[in-house]
Amino acid sequence: MPTPDDATVKGLEGTTLTIRSLLSLWGYRIRDHASVPQIRLDLANAGLHTVPDFAAGSRDDEVAIVPIGHQRGPAADTGETDDAPEQDPADESEEAVGVFPQTAMRVHDLPCAHRVVSITPDEPLSAAMGRMAEHGYSQLPVIDASGTLHGVVTWASIAHMHATGRKQCLAGAISTEYEIVNATAHLLPVLPAIRAHEFVLVRAADGQVSGIVTSADLAGEFGTVARPFFTLGEIERRLRRCLGRVYDETDVQKVHKKRTSVDEMMFGEYIRLLNDEERWNKLGWPLVDKDHFIGVLSRVKDVRNTVMHFNAPSLRTEQLDLLDSFVSMLRLYDPDYAATGTG
Repeated sequence: MPTPDDATVKGLEGTTLTIRSLLSLWGYRIRDHASVPQIRLDLANAGLHTVPDFAAGSRDDEVAIVPIGHQRGPAADTGETDDAPEQDPADESEEAVGVFPQTAMRVHDLPCAHRVVSITPDEPLSAAMGRMAEHGYSQLPVIDASGTLHGVVTWASIAHMHATGRKQCLAGAISTEYEIVNATAHLLPVLPAIRAHEFVLVRAADGQVSGIVTSADLAGEFGTVARPFFTLGEIERRLRRCLGRVYDETDVQKVHKKRTSVDEMMFGEYIRLLNDEERWNKLGWPLVDKDHFIGVLSRVKDVRNTVMHFNAPSLRTEQLDLLDSFVSMLRLYDPDYAATGTG
């Protein structure tokens, strides 16, 4: 994508424009893993940033381009008011729908990159086999007391030792067919090596082996990372479907005058839409307690923001359970569930 020259970027200082217009200056239409970091970097190189953050809110929302360190843009002091509320300050950190974390995952983001069980070269082969069996490992690095890597023992290398008639000892079972990657390496380019060898060793900043990443680790990590995204996606689809059948543009614009439908709203706006007795009754859920539902939805919103924020930590068990229970609740409230079968 084309990047504006330095003079053009610097010339944005003091201007106010829509997020959509900002994206178009860089040749982008959406905010994703490529557009957000690139625009942020170019603005930062010119000593600028946006207020509020252009990664949050609707693409039709306006942002001010101001010097880094300035917290308010020129539009902040106009004193203009409007009967319809805009974005609640508590929702400023909420990501726009469809925006995913912008920081690429690195090898050191995996817990297994920070733990390693090894064996020293002077230990017997039986100790290596016992350690592998105890931990359920298919490989074990051979590392001496100084931290020097001598190779890797695997079940395959042990079988090869027997097949070739080599001396049955640790040295005879050591394989040098492995790859070692830096802990700071981006994870995606490392995947082919993990697929080919079923594991890679991880090298820490001090040059020593700090962990092992295996195919099994990746499968487990995928479940950990992907589960909340898929669950949140289903929550938002069902919630929009439920609310979209009931609330029209007039209802929506009582919450945010620039929105025209439920599909354009964010979680904080769903809460403000429902937190009105007249609008809640319009939903037609007489057996559902309004305050309880909104309380749970607010907690789901907080979890969503944790997932969408950059470098977010893994969710706790209780957070995952909250998402699971809420999506189960929505499946009951969503009358299309049984009919469509689409989830």
